[in-house]
Amino acid sequence: MAKKTPFLERDYTYDEKNRLYFPVLKILVGSKESKKKISALVDTGCTSCIHLCKSYVEKEKLVLGKKINKEPVPFSVADGHTINGNLYEAICEIDGKEEEVIVSVIDPEKFFQEEEPKIETVEPLLGRGVIDKFDVLFKGKERKIAVFHPE
Repeated sequence: MAKKTPFLERDYTYDEKNRLYFPVLKILVGSKESKKKISALVDTGCTSCIHLCKSYVEKEKLVLGKKINKEPVPFSVADGHTINGNLYEAICEIDGKEEEVIVSVIDPEKFFQEEEPKIETVEPLLGRGVIDKFDVLFKGKERKIAVFHPE
């Protein structure tokens, strides 16, 4: 079997404040007519789609695709709280390869609990709904992430 060659390989991003490395990819995301480049942490855990915070979408002036839900959708977050949000059909482009994906946009101001926790920032997360469309290899020792076309 021939060795596969990645169409994209990037070094992990270094966070100087916390002195840690993170697998981050720069991707284009948005509607068919308007895509913008964002940096997103590649999350192999529970995140099912591209996960964005409403304030980030507004700040970056992202134009996402069609909103799928009529009523707000509850999202569980790692600390156990539940936050309302919306789902959008969008396009994700990684190094020229486009895929239709679902984007969740959470709104930290719309908690289900009475007590509102403080959220300073939520980095964009690139979840399973995207990376399952590609072959992704995390090279831990080398601190690299490689993306391959699926066979």
